[in-house]
Amino acid sequence: MLKSGFMVRHRDGGDAAVRVFLRRREGGDVEVFPRMDSPAVVPERDYVAELLGRGAFYVAHRLGGTEYPEFTQKGLTESLKAGFKALELSVRRCSTGEFVLIHDWVTTRTVPGTDYQIWNTPWSVLSSLQQASGGFLRLTDVLDQVGDDIVLAIDHKVTSSKEVGSTGDMESEAALFDLLEARLGVEGAKRRVIVKHFIKGGVSQRGRERGYKTMCMMYPNEVAGADLSSFDVLGMEWNADQSVWDVLKATGKPLIAHIITTKQQADTALAKGATGLMASVPSVVHP
Repeated sequence: MLKSGFMVRHRDGGDAAVRVFLRRREGGDVEVFPRMDSPAVVPERDYVAELLGRGAFYVAHRLGGTEYPEFTQKGLTESLKAGFKALELSVRRCSTGEFVLIHDWVTTRTVPGTDYQIWNTPWSVLSSLQQASGGFLRLTDVLDQVGDDIVLAIDHKVTSSKEVGSTGDMESEAALFDLLEARLGVEGAKRRVIVKHFIKGGVSQRGRERGYKTMCMMYPNEVAGADLSSFDVLGMEWNADQSVWDVLKATGKPLIAHIITTKQQADTALAKGATGLMASVPSVVHP
């Protein structure tokens, strides 16, 4: 079912949903979405706040990417079946405008024998590729399948680890926010989406300016001197020294440990002060 929000009115009655694309001079059409700010699309509950306020919250890293080929339908299905109420999604915009779920900027690692650059490859090509347990997913594929109570921690890869990207990177970031707000409603998106980034990611500030909560994934050597007040959720390696965890705990903010693959790692992280777990083996570590 199309959910773009654009309708064509037929003279003889009945409206039809359509998709609208913007033709770019340099090639490749980009799908555009209307802005939606109707109270009708705003969820009654703030699912981001509810998730972060739990005793221990869980986020499925790369849709269970250690147990299953990352960002596939199999991983999505199993993560939801395991009870995850939050999904970590890395996205990159391909040449035809779709946001593809993939961590790397090329397909080399996930589809051996290929070397497609995501930004320069159309979805028609990417959708034909097969990972070990299935093809690639788009962000819209996930939005179509998950319930309103599922939180999405979205990592816009080209701006999540640097302050400012290229013109194309910044256009992609803006298009991502537009897509989320078109599909979920402007206020609804803020209640279901967390902007995930790294210590130098400028998308954090831009996301907060739009009203989103942010999740900064850090490493031990980045904590000293960092303005921890700038982020809503702080992430740290599960095996970092207790002294590092103590600095984060002093902020009083939600703390998420990464990347958890075993029950022992989960127990260690929680004992050190983590209030959340970024876990990638759904059958072993789950809510």
